Amino acid sequence: MIDRARNILAHLVEAHYEELRAFVRRRVGSAAAAQEVVQETWVRVASDPPARDPDQPLAYLYRVAANLAVDRQRRERLEARHLVPGAAPPDRPDSAPGPERTAAAREALAILERAVDELPERCRAAFLLYRGRGHSMRETAAALGITEKTVEKHVARAMIHCRRRLADAGIEP
Repeated sequence: MIDRARNILAHLVEAHYEELRAFVRRRVGSAAAAQEVVQETWVRVASDPPARDPDQPLAYLYRVAANLAVDRQRRERLEARHLVPGAAPPDRPDSAPGPERTAAAREALAILERAVDELPERCRAAFLLYRGRGHSMRETAAALGITEKTVEKHVARAMIHCRRRLADAGIEP
């Protein structure tokens, strides 16, 4: 049943991508942020579907997207309130990570590098251009000669693969 829900919901995100993106854009006010939220919606339902089929799958997707948009806005407000570019907060004496955190971060990075190397060539290229170099979906699609929707699918699949590799290693993504 979970695989069925995963397939149905992932397909619905793809089929209603433009409507979901417009819905999220009205909430977050940015086309780029809306694209990322809808992409995260696809990843969420593809990697962690609900235990039972939702009665109204499309309404469920809109709820997931709306919740992710709210989470993003909260995170941005929190960062804006507490992070001053170039300055450490006065109540934090040293923000440098300890040796354990540094080692854990290096391990996670090595796992991610191997995971990216395992991806099919086109998927890896789309992922590295979009996430690695910060290109837009449109720029990535143009560079690879594919559609934006295909870029989206490649990036989402790459993210799922990377998360699985981290989870397999016991690291929470």
